[in-house]
Amino acid sequence: MFKNSIQIGKIWGIPLKIHYSFLIILPFLAWAFGNNIQLLAEMVEIPLTSLGANPYLLGFFMALALFASVALHELAHSIVARGKGVKIHSINLMLFGGVAQMDHIPEDPRDEAMIAFAGPMLSLVLGGLLIGGTAILGGVLVADIQLLFMYLGWLNLFLAVFNMIPAFPTDGGRVLRALLARKMSFLKATKIAANIGKVFAFFLGILGLLTVNFIMIFVAFFIYIAASQEYQTIFIKNTLADFSVSDLMTHDVRVVDEDTLVSELLDRMFVERHSGYPVVSNGEVTGCVTMGDVRKIDPERHSQTRVREIMSRDIVKVDPDEDIFIALRKLSQDDLGRLMVMREDQLVGIITRTDIMKGFRLREMQEQG
Repeated sequence: MFKNSIQIGKIWGIPLKIHYSFLIILPFLAWAFGNNIQLLAEMVEIPLTSLGANPYLLGFFMALALFASVALHELAHSIVARGKGVKIHSINLMLFGGVAQMDHIPEDPRDEAMIAFAGPMLSLVLGGLLIGGTAILGGVLVADIQLLFMYLGWLNLFLAVFNMIPAFPTDGGRVLRALLARKMSFLKATKIAANIGKVFAFFLGILGLLTVNFIMIFVAFFIYIAASQEYQTIFIKNTLADFSVSDLMTHDVRVVDEDTLVSELLDRMFVERHSGYPVVSNGEVTGCVTMGDVRKIDPERHSQTRVREIMSRDIVKVDPDEDIFIALRKLSQDDLGRLMVMREDQLVGIITRTDIMKGFRLREMQEQG
């Protein structure tokens, strides 16, 4: 999902990215705000005649300010998480808001609750400051800025309240899971919180259908899928808990040399039934080549092109002693087919999703038996 994002800057050292879906929703929100500027002005008791800016320009700034608030909400999660030793890869703005991409969620209930609560708390404080500050400085600020700040304040309060609904995967749902995890296993707590989230999504979707609100329907669908995926992720992690990478990796690694012709590589792929190989030069791993790399060049050039010209030199590796779930997370986050298993820069194996799922099915069979 995050591969379709581009970085636009950094906040406190954390990359800020926008997903392509953000570019779809931004003009829609600008139009929606601009089209309802009279209603928005009435809501915050500002005379429409006192506004000077074009309604749609004002709507555009409202949309940008809303996503800035979402970014700050996710930044609050990230800062607290980083203080708990969690690595933050990025903050991503997308269709339905923002996501702080964390290396993992702590299973300590207190840590998860603090991380989850940080976002709504910041939104609550920000909303109060915007509304209170605008009320105090109302005579100094121009009407357009008053409208922008007042409405943004109420949006932040809504953001805080909505996110504290105990329907996983909202922040409130994560707080609920943290509370449940103090009395039961993390997996069982996740299942209960996820089921509550799916029930909430079901009723939200029904309400969206009755009111013909497509955004509400999409949000309900997103919550339902996210809740299901979260439980599935924790279930897989729990099932694979005792495996290390070395337990499931392929030890007999087939490699190709940088000077191998692509036509020769294709012959090997056909015979050995592999879709990717580590690439070596003088005994050292220098990259990886896959069928996807081969498809990028014209078939007529296969007999003139060498592997070094098409291979990827970005080596994604994992230590053989690491938890197998770390390998699975790397494969999923980067959408990779395989990881190099290396110890002190020496290739000792290769791990794929297929290897991991074989271990998963084996453990399931053991538990059922």
